[in-house]
Amino acid sequence: MEEEQSDSTDASTRGKLLRSKIHVGLAAFGTLAAVAGIAVAINGGLEFNRTKVLVGVGIIVVSTILYISMLFIDAAE
Repeated sequence: MEEEQSDSTDASTRGKLLRSKIHVGLAAFGTLAAVAGIAVAINGGLEFNRTKVLVGVGIIVVSTILYISMLFIDAAE
């Protein structure tokens, strides 16, 4: 009986660890994407290219939303 409980506990612990790693990976990706968006926007600004600036701003907005969404995911899941 105890072995069944420990197996389910190990599985849930592994699941939590995997979800935690995925959250950290997505947060890191969101941060790096924001940096890339800033670079695109600055490059577009230097070239007076409105399209590049808007693409850069779009990348920044999407990556910021991704990063902020990580804050609202319940850690107890």
